[in-house]
Amino acid sequence: MYAKNLVMGFLASFSGLTIISFIASYFTRYAETLPIIGNNPLLFHVFVVAPSEELMFRFFLPLAFMVLFGIDYILSGFISGFFFGLAHYWAYQQNSAAIGVAVAAGAWQTIIVYFFSDRENSFTYKPGLLSAILGHGVYNAMVTLAPDLLLPAAIACAALFAGIFLLDIGREQS
Repeated sequence: MYAKNLVMGFLASFSGLTIISFIASYFTRYAETLPIIGNNPLLFHVFVVAPSEELMFRFFLPLAFMVLFGIDYILSGFISGFFFGLAHYWAYQQNSAAIGVAVAAGAWQTIIVYFFSDRENSFTYKPGLLSAILGHGVYNAMVTLAPDLLLPAAIACAALFAGIFLLDIGREQS
């Protein structure tokens, strides 16, 4: 179950982040005005930015909100997602569309962590948080190395996710 949730969470995370980015690009000039896409080194984005952002905004902040205010993970994660967007204010040079995408991506990653984590006895962050880190890291790598392949890769991941999901439904019904 752990491995399946990890893979499914990764597929959903990566394809969802890409789709959010492309939808925003379609309705705004988000991609044309985003200054940091091709200028940053790959290893920094994959091994520093993605894990640190996911740990801060999907683990530490939501956990603090849960403890301090007694709210559940989804609400605390959405609040943290708002702060995730605000944290990108200077990186995206005050581009409101880019900040909106960051808020949407933060909310999406909260959903990934919650639905792909173990919740049988009590909520744990495993493997949902790792799925979010991997999805964010691969997204950053694709944006940096091969932006032209980003959408086809996301479509392939979404199709694979759908295939696994449908196979599971078929197994449950038989």
